[in-house]
Amino acid sequence: MSTSPMQMSEARRFQQLRGHLSYLKLNDAAEALNRVLDQARTERMSLTAALERLLEIEVEATEGRRLAARERFACLPEPWTLNDFDFAAQPGVDEKLIRDLATLRFLDDASNVLFVGPPGVGKTMLSVALGRAAVDAGHRVYFTTAAELAARCHKAALEGRWKTCMRFFAGPKLLIIDLCRDCNYAERRVGFLGGGRCQGRLVRHSDARQGPSLPRVRVPA
Repeated sequence: MSTSPMQMSEARRFQQLRGHLSYLKLNDAAEALNRVLDQARTERMSLTAALERLLEIEVEATEGRRLAARERFACLPEPWTLNDFDFAAQPGVDEKLIRDLATLRFLDDASNVLFVGPPGVGKTMLSVALGRAAVDAGHRVYFTTAAELAARCHKAALEGRWKTCMRFFAGPKLLIIDLCRDCNYAERRVGFLGGGRCQGRLVRHSDARQGPSLPRVRVPA
């Protein structure tokens, strides 16, 4: 069975189109091209609808890769979200305030937040949940402990890399510092560093009377 010149032209055009997509690094769109064209013929889609579907596939794949990269960088210790927090079991927690924090407006305001309360009441869970919300919203987030932060800064200072270290910790839009000491320390506090005007400011001490002025969220036992 011979192939008509028109069929050869269409096949060549298809390969050229795939090549153009690959050259532009739209690899997921290139892989989906044949499937989308078949769908367009079957469903009699318009040209604009087919193009929209093709680019939608590429955008979804790109967003998925970026989300995975943000998740890896964030180093969140658990996949907690606010849905995992039992507000009924902690009636002293201001749920309305937590939900307001989950809008992430404090990032736009370059504000810091400090969770205060005894061990085991959910401060780390809430901080991680807000970090997860920020990651999902497209922000760069980094989770660390005060001990790790101090150790890395100390090592950087000894090795003459202080500025590089500060640039790293000032880079994320949201820096979560779990200010946890040894097991004989009776209180854990979590500080958030918002980006923008306040980038580079760190919560310097577990005592909220020292360091930057931080709004407190009390988490009673």
